[in-house]
Amino acid sequence: MADILTQDEIEALLSATDDGGATDESRAMNAFQAALDRAGIGGPEAATLTARIRELAATDEPCGRLELLSGQAATEALEGRSVSRTTMRNLKQAAKALLRETRKAGRTSDDEPSSGHQRAARQAGQTQAMRCGSDGDEVPQEPEGAHTADLEESTDQRIVTTYDFKHPARVNKDQLRTLESLHDNFARLLSSTFSGAMRAVVDVDTAFVDQTTYAEFIMSLPNPSCSYQFTLGPTNGQAIIDFAMPVVFAFVDRIFGGRGSSAGVDARQLTPIEIGVINRIIKRVIEDLEATWEPILRVEIADTELETNPEFIQITAASEIVILLAFEVNSANCSGLVSLCYPFFTLESILPRLGQQNYVRSNRLSRGELMRQNRARLGPVRVPVRAEIGRAQLTVEEVGNLEVGQVICTGSRSTDPCVVYTGGEPKYLARPFVNAAGELGLQVVGKVPGERQTQRH
Repeated sequence: MADILTQDEIEALLSATDDGGATDESRAMNAFQAALDRAGIGGPEAATLTARIRELAATDEPCGRLELLSGQAATEALEGRSVSRTTMRNLKQAAKALLRETRKAGRTSDDEPSSGHQRAARQAGQTQAMRCGSDGDEVPQEPEGAHTADLEESTDQRIVTTYDFKHPARVNKDQLRTLESLHDNFARLLSSTFSGAMRAVVDVDTAFVDQTTYAEFIMSLPNPSCSYQFTLGPTNGQAIIDFAMPVVFAFVDRIFGGRGSSAGVDARQLTPIEIGVINRIIKRVIEDLEATWEPILRVEIADTELETNPEFIQITAASEIVILLAFEVNSANCSGLVSLCYPFFTLESILPRLGQQNYVRSNRLSRGELMRQNRARLGPVRVPVRAEIGRAQLTVEEVGNLEVGQVICTGSRSTDPCVVYTGGEPKYLARPFVNAAGELGLQVVGKVPGERQTQRH
């Protein structure tokens, strides 16, 4: 038996097919289906992926995070398939577009009143234009629809701003944009670091920047995890950087001779050997983060510690607001997130600087000033100094027959200066002498030419 549609449903269908026929959601669905066909995904797999995207669109998560999750779902659907990077990228973009349009269509249907309600409002405005007064006389009334129009106009002029008291906005939009722009450079540095570790091209892009509570961030981490907490100087506040386990196992697999894939690896604790491998990568990541903050102020990251159980990471109160930056890591055989969490009090003293437009050049030092500071830091360092009067070569037999009183000819004249080594490198020429106290000293008479330094090595 055919389904019987109500009048409201018929009007909704007619309104959806007006103005060109297909809606944005249907066009996004057609593009997504075409991308699935090009990737060779069909049948139950295509239906499962589509249902997953619609399920994500129905949640209240931030749009940036949902787009990232939809892209990851598309990547998981391609596991085991030999497709080009262009096909993978097109499928992920189509999945994100479908999620955006599905979410937009859902919100529109929730916000707009139904056609039945609209007709009820029109019928209420079409009541009789005359009503009886207290003395029985008929009193002329307002024109039809005038009162309704006034109500709609007053409603349109009312501005309603939503505010979530559980997630107060401690950082304004300008500061968030500056923070995101600053960490875009961190994403580029991460891409270079990860590409060197994987010996392959690894793309790292900023996925989203969000404000949330510390408790929600901890609950979003898996157990076990690969999270590093560290102290960000000079604020002396703590922060967390977390690496998704698929990314970690992909690094381990690639470094030990694999193709850089985490497929088939169950969630488990890292072994000591794997931790040692990841720690070498983390050392470079920390250096990249220090370089990222250099345009704002010079920071030194210390007290870096690995924690595999998120529940044991207690750097702030559960209700404290944190700034969460997520970076999407994509390689040929794996994808995942790198999450960077700054508690608000860690960045509180830095936030005023984030609003400055000229922060990029404000604290950059000239090359001469940087050299002067480096020389000042190296000034107190002690360097071993030794002098070489001459050199000679003997056979093993001659060395074995050496006795007291024998003379070894070095080939150097008595007027030749000796060579002074500083830190194991030949640097100066000097002449030996004996002072009044009988102590042997050296008088510098010149520098060792560059070609002689090369010859002695």
